[in-house]
Amino acid sequence: MNKETLTNKLAQYDFILASSSPRRFEILRDFMNIQDITIVKPSFEEDLDKHLYKDDPVKYVHDTCLGKANSIMEEYSFGKDAKKPFGAIVICADTIVVGPDNQIYEKPITKDSQLEYLNKFCYNYGASGKPVKVISSVVVMKENKETGHDIRQFEEVTAIYFDSSIPEAVINNYVESEDGLQVAGGFKIQGPSGVLIKGIEGDYYNVVGLPLNKTYRTILDLIN
Repeated sequence: MNKETLTNKLAQYDFILASSSPRRFEILRDFMNIQDITIVKPSFEEDLDKHLYKDDPVKYVHDTCLGKANSIMEEYSFGKDAKKPFGAIVICADTIVVGPDNQIYEKPITKDSQLEYLNKFCYNYGASGKPVKVISSVVVMKENKETGHDIRQFEEVTAIYFDSSIPEAVINNYVESEDGLQVAGGFKIQGPSGVLIKGIEGDYYNVVGLPLNKTYRTILDLIN
């Protein structure tokens, strides 16, 4: 399928992003060339008991993402609400940051919490050479008139190696900027906190907000 034909085919679907993340929106629009995107915030309460997942954080993010996706399926009437000829494709994602000890670091509530996170990432994990892992779960759903929905779900893991030699003043200045308070782990790889990171293994865009390659291939698998 050539680029023009693929672009035309994607344009025949409503795309629904079940997330308010501007980074995920930008990845879909700017890198996947999906222009007609509606944002629908899932009603699912992200309050699963983390203690039940202490040995399996991947399952935690998997179950959270699936809960979001199920809430969209229950509330969004595909046949009634879809405007495009081929119906709707829903993309739902959830991301967590996990330490080597399987501790889950979500959005820091305060600057003190963020400072604690980043100091630990650099001067504890970084000094030991152990990575912090960014784990995303993604659900992609397409309307199917016979079965209701075609659903694909996958997880993506990216390892982040923090720099243990970074001066404390750099971390303190970043925390004072309040830049990372609204994201899991308290940092943005594409922002000023990128100077704290000396290397990654895996999909860079997974850390930004959405695994680029695997999400795109999943969409293509559903529409072909």
